[in-house]
Amino acid sequence: MNTCLRARGGATAARRGRFPALWSLLLTGLVLALAPGAQAAPASAPPPASASSPASVPPPASVPSPAPPESAAKAPFGVRAGLYGLTTLTGGHFGYALKAGARIEDSAVVYNESDEARTFHVYAADVANAAGGGLAPAQEGQRMSGVGAWLKLDSAATVTVRPKSRATVRFSLAVPAGTPPGSYLGSLVTALRTPAVSGGVNTETRIARLVELTVPGTADLQVSLTELEHRPAGDGEEFTVTVRNTGNVLYTFAGTLRITGGGSPRTVPLTPTGIYVIPGGSATITGRVTGLPALGRRAVTASVTATVPGGAAKTVDSDTVRLSFFPWLVAALAAAGVLALALLLFVTRRRRRAWLRRRAEERAALRALRRELRREPRAGNPPAADPRETEAGGARHP
Repeated sequence: MNTCLRARGGATAARRGRFPALWSLLLTGLVLALAPGAQAAPASAPPPASASSPASVPPPASVPSPAPPESAAKAPFGVRAGLYGLTTLTGGHFGYALKAGARIEDSAVVYNESDEARTFHVYAADVANAAGGGLAPAQEGQRMSGVGAWLKLDSAATVTVRPKSRATVRFSLAVPAGTPPGSYLGSLVTALRTPAVSGGVNTETRIARLVELTVPGTADLQVSLTELEHRPAGDGEEFTVTVRNTGNVLYTFAGTLRITGGGSPRTVPLTPTGIYVIPGGSATITGRVTGLPALGRRAVTASVTATVPGGAAKTVDSDTVRLSFFPWLVAALAAAGVLALALLLFVTRRRRRAWLRRRAEERAALRALRRELRREPRAGNPPAADPRETEAGGARHP
């Protein structure tokens, strides 16, 4: 397009020698009025199908960039697909449908929006499911086995871009012969490393564009779930289950917990949701159930629905966890109270029995003492005479 502008400029200069000055001024104004629209066209509209693509005819290493992509509008740099609009890409990513053994060429355009020259490092990487959900490209230097190994750069891994300019990085993607049908995911990573300041550490900013590869064939949507696990969490129970993609297609999924027992069933969402799981990958989701009873039983089952973008869907259920709730603390306190009361009664009863025994012994000893006192005369007092003898003696001795 810049070549077209230079040609117009040359034609305008030639006509200045043939036509009057007024006519030359009108033509110059017309060229200036049309120039912004001609420069902005490559960023908003794809080239025609018959035109030469950047994959087959490499553009200059660094050309002015009057219309950067939207992703780079507020960033120090940006990356977009070279064949934007001509592939099955979505969201600025690369998307291809290739048979096993096929090969395709494409390119990525790197925009430098800063006021100084920047050196970028570009490399291909496999993609795996991140621990917290979502997708993450492999680190540079790791062994690549999928798309990260099949995608090859046609130039050096580093590219220097002048201020407010862009550069095109060409690459090819070759699918090995015998690759089974299914979905394969990789990424093209562009990294900008910032030098350390005052003994600090280097920081690296990376932009990863997904490379979604589909090898045509029979789609096999397979979903498996691990055992549903649970543990106490605050005022409820936290449940965890892992979703595994054992098929050959990429899908997203959403999951819920279904709680039954003690009334009408209810559901609780599992998070995260809507994330991708690559074939052979897995993702762990969790959900928290609150409002559980103090006494009763509940049954909890995880249900996950996997959906292929624009395709089929499949729902699978996990094993069922059965929970029994009993107020153990209240029961333990009540049992402790009853035990304490029983112990108190036992100790009190023993003490009462001992007291009663002592009282009985004291009473028996007192009775025995009284009997002895009645049998023995008191010291210094003669025994009392028999009244009958007194009367007889009195009669005999007046």
